[in-house]
Amino acid sequence: MRFLIVVLILIVVSCGKDPIAQPRPHQYPRITYPVQEYITYENDECPFVLDIPAYAKTEKKKLLFDEVAADPCWFDVSLEELNATLHCSYYPISKDNTLDKLVNDAFTMASKHNVKASFREEYVIKNKAGHSGLMFKINGPVATPFQFYMTDSIRHFLRGSLYFDERVNQDSISPIVDFIEEDLDVMLNSLEWR
Repeated sequence: MRFLIVVLILIVVSCGKDPIAQPRPHQYPRITYPVQEYITYENDECPFVLDIPAYAKTEKKKLLFDEVAADPCWFDVSLEELNATLHCSYYPISKDNTLDKLVNDAFTMASKHNVKASFREEYVIKNKAGHSGLMFKINGPVATPFQFYMTDSIRHFLRGSLYFDERVNQDSISPIVDFIEEDLDVMLNSLEWR
């Protein structure tokens, strides 16, 4: 009898309370990838042509840190749907900007991320037009997962860095990084100097 009274009291007491709120796991937004189609990017101030994603927008860089850009062929490729921007800088090779200096600058910029990077992969790029360069794929909680340069080793040097427009969790952007890597491969393989 006592057992029955205890069970009835427990049932009555447990029925009157609101359910305890449980924290839900953090969710990431669903990513809708744009169609990977390409258009040719040409600019009268740039001595090259290359294919860029059709979903991208280009914007000429007029100022950099409140100073005039070093060359009129500095531009951004905005990948708004993926919340990323590819910053591109063109340098003519000259006595002041030797190939060695420009390549060293590219390595210096990539090395600045070594503090937070868990791994950096470098691979040589040789496109269908015979132009070469180097791609830096930087893994870990870094500001830029990709940096690259392309050159003809005589007159032209193009450097690029991919940045996301917000601070992001490396695990959550991994599929986006893979998607953008395919676009970068198309862009660099299509580069032709004029």
